[in-house]
Amino acid sequence: MAALDGGDADRAAAVCADDVTVVLPGGETELQGKDAARRLIRMAPPFIRRVREEEVLGNTVILRGLTRSPGHFANFTTWTFETDGDRIVHVSFAWRPAN
Repeated sequence: MAALDGGDADRAAAVCADDVTVVLPGGETELQGKDAARRLIRMAPPFIRRVREEEVLGNTVILRGLTRSPGHFANFTTWTFETDGDRIVHVSFAWRPAN
């Protein structure tokens, strides 16, 4: 999440497995591989995020909070990161409008 906040695409890719899957909101589009992680960071609009809840279930981390893109949108966001114990292998996130 620090890599996302800082817009650091290479840092984000460094914590991902080579074959990481990134599922975009709505679940209709999947991106594959470390380049997918880099693209996700590069295409993310500038935003302010406040994580309000963290849940760890084995190798899965779920973060819930508020995501705001000033002047554009505010959403309640749920990020789900699945790992193999060392690297992220699957990322998905869902939005619900906050306003």
